[in-house]
Amino acid sequence: MNKKCIIFLLIGLFVAGCQKNEVSRQLEMVDSLLYNNYVDSAKVVLENITSITKEDSAYYYVLKAETDYRQGEIPDTNEIKYSISYFEKNNDNRKLANAYYYKACAYIVTCSSLPKDCFILLKQAEQLSGKTSDFSLKNKICAALAYANGIKNQSDEAIKYAKKEYYYAKQMGSRRDIAYALLRLSTCYKDIGQRDSSEYYIMQCKMLANEVNDDDKSFVYNLLGECFMNDNPEAALQYFHTALKYKSLSIVYSNLAKVYLGKKDSLNWKKYCDSALSNAWYETKIDILSDIAQKNFESKDINNYKITTERMIETLKDFNDYEKKNISLEIQKKYDFKKQQTEYEKNVWVLIAVIGLLTVVSLAFAIIYKHNLHKIKQLEQENARLYENQKLSNEINDEYKSQLDFMINQNKKMTSKSDNLTSVIAANKDMIAQLRGKIDELTQQSKEYYAIGKMIFDRMNQNLSIANYKRNLANCLLYFETTYPDKAKIFDSYAELSIENKIFLICDDGLNKTDDEMASIFDISSTTVRTRRTKLKKKLS
Repeated sequence: MNKKCIIFLLIGLFVAGCQKNEVSRQLEMVDSLLYNNYVDSAKVVLENITSITKEDSAYYYVLKAETDYRQGEIPDTNEIKYSISYFEKNNDNRKLANAYYYKACAYIVTCSSLPKDCFILLKQAEQLSGKTSDFSLKNKICAALAYANGIKNQSDEAIKYAKKEYYYAKQMGSRRDIAYALLRLSTCYKDIGQRDSSEYYIMQCKMLANEVNDDDKSFVYNLLGECFMNDNPEAALQYFHTALKYKSLSIVYSNLAKVYLGKKDSLNWKKYCDSALSNAWYETKIDILSDIAQKNFESKDINNYKITTERMIETLKDFNDYEKKNISLEIQKKYDFKKQQTEYEKNVWVLIAVIGLLTVVSLAFAIIYKHNLHKIKQLEQENARLYENQKLSNEINDEYKSQLDFMINQNKKMTSKSDNLTSVIAANKDMIAQLRGKIDELTQQSKEYYAIGKMIFDRMNQNLSIANYKRNLANCLLYFETTYPDKAKIFDSYAELSIENKIFLICDDGLNKTDDEMASIFDISSTTVRTRRTKLKKKLS
C-alpha cells in the first residue's frame, strides 16, 4: 500500500471518528500518523479536534508537543506539565515517557548549555521506556541522551547511548534511524580520538546518507572529508564543499582551512579561518587560533602572534568556566544511584551488607570466570580430540578399503587357479564381509560427522549464528578442509591456531564476510570481531 492510500485511509477513519465524536480514536490516529512519519497529516487532524475532555487533554498535549518538535517548533512546556501530572497518576508508562522526553526536547531546542533538569527528564523517560516494548520510543530517548552527553563532552556515556540507539534502530529496521545512529557513533568515536572506529561507522553511514535530513547531511559529508584529510586532500575538499551545500558549519570551515594550510594556499586558509571563527564552539575556536598563532610565529609577525595568543587564552578561560558548570554527568549518575538505592540510603548496616555482598559476588564472578575459562579450554581440547579422531577414522577407513580391494583380487586369482583352495577362499570371503562391515560402519560415521559440519558451514554462509554449535566446530573444520582443500591453504600463514581461530579465518578469509555478518555468525559485536582479527594477526608466522 503506497503512502497516499495510507493517508486517505487514516483521514477517512478520522472523518468517521468525527461523526461519532470519538476524540480518543482520533488521537490514536494521530499517534499512528506520527509513528509512520506523516507529521503534516497528523497536524491537520490535531487542528480539527475541537471538543477535548480532561482525560483526552493529556494525550492531546503530548501529541501536539511531538508534532511541534518534529516540525522545528518549541514544545509548550506548560501543556506538557499537565500531561506529566495526569499520566503520573494514571501509570501510563509509554505516554508518560513521551511527556518527559518532549519536555526535555524543549530544553534541547532552547538551551545551548543543557540544564540538569533536561538530563533528569531524559533519565526518567529512559527508565519508563524500559517497561514498554516500544523500540521507537527507546530509540529516540537513547538518541537524545547520546546527543546531550556529547554536548557535555561525556564521551563514554554518549557512546553507550549511541550504541543503544543503533541497536533499537536495527530492531525497528528503520534505515533513517540506523543512518542517524551510525552518524552519532562516528562522531562520538571521533571526539575521543578513535579514528579507525569513527571512519568505520561513517563509511557505513555513507551508504544511507540519503536517508537523513538535508541539514544533517552536512555532518555526514564533513566526517567523510575528515577520513581523507591526511591521505587525499583533494577528495577531502570535495566532501567539505559538498557539506557546505547543505549547511554552513564552523567545523567544516575549520577543516577547509586546515586543508588549504597544508596546501600552502594562504588566501583560502585565511578566508576559511575567518568563516570558522565567526560562530565556532570553544574547541574548534581554540584549534583555529592555535593554527593562526603558529602561522604568525613562523612568519615572525610578533604583534599578531601576541594578539592571537591572548585571544586563545581568553577562549580557554571561557571554556574552563563552562566546564566547571558542567555537572550533568554527576546528575545522571546520582539519578541512577538514587533510583536503585532509595531504600538503603540511610541504612548503614545495609550498606555494609551491600559491600559484603559485592565482595561475595566478586569472588563468585572470579570463580565463575575461572570455571568458564576451564570449560572453554576443555571444549577446545574436546574439539581437537574429535577432529583428530575423525581424521584417524578416515585414514583407517581408507586402509580398510585398500585391504578389501586386495582380498577381492586375491580371491579372484585363487578361484581361477584351483578348486583345492576352497577353505582359503571361504576364509577370505569371511574377511571381505568383515571389512565391508567395518567400512560401512566408518563410512556412515563419517557421513554423520560431515553432515553436522556441512550444516554449520551452511549457517555461516547464510550469516546465521553458530553460537550453539561450539561443540561441533571440529566437524565444520574437517568438512571445510575436505571439501575445499585449496581454500584450506589460508591456515598456512599462521602458527598455533585453535579450531575456533580457524573457523573465524574461514569466515573472514575463506567466505569474505563483513564485520557485521561475522558479528551475527559468532553472536558478538562488530568491535569484538575487529579485536579478534587483530589478535589473529599476531599469530602470523
